[in-house]
Amino acid sequence: MTNDFLLPYSSSTAGLLAQWLHHLIEILRLQQSSTWRDLVLTVSGKSAAIELDGTQLQLRAEGGYRLEIYIESVQQQPINFRSDAETFRDIIMGYLTVDGAVATGKIYLRGDLKDLLGIHKVVVGILADGAVNPQLQRLWEEFDQVWERPLYPPLCRSLESQKVSYGELVRQIPEDVLLIDVDDLV
Repeated sequence: MTNDFLLPYSSSTAGLLAQWLHHLIEILRLQQSSTWRDLVLTVSGKSAAIELDGTQLQLRAEGGYRLEIYIESVQQQPINFRSDAETFRDIIMGYLTVDGAVATGKIYLRGDLKDLLGIHKVVVGILADGAVNPQLQRLWEEFDQVWERPLYPPLCRSLESQKVSYGELVRQIPEDVLLIDVDDLV
């Protein structure tokens, strides 16, 4: 299967990932849906370093509703997002939710709460749009077919190590803030 939008990019994983991200942005731009508006409001004027299966990219978004995404390959940046393709596959297939992936550590996120909530809204919008948008479905199919799968499936973990750890966000709040009695403030 060959696609015209693959040709200008290198065959490296960084080049492929950058190409798919650009194509995703163009699909959302053409839709002009609430997902596009949420994306523009969330990312315009910001940058982030992402990592997928060890491939790191630096993304920078500028231009408001004329949003342009600039992507370059980087190494050793402080990462804002880290995951792997198998987690993406599980999410797309409905075996795992985005929230479940974050809660179990399969997706690592770093940023302020407003940005994280905005990105969550965009991702959920993309997943919902993907159920009815053939362009998003085709983009996913291409990623699923082209992006390398692990040589060996992951080993089954013991039941004890599969317990979900909840409350990670609460543990990040300083204790003195948690001890504030809201009734005293009113």
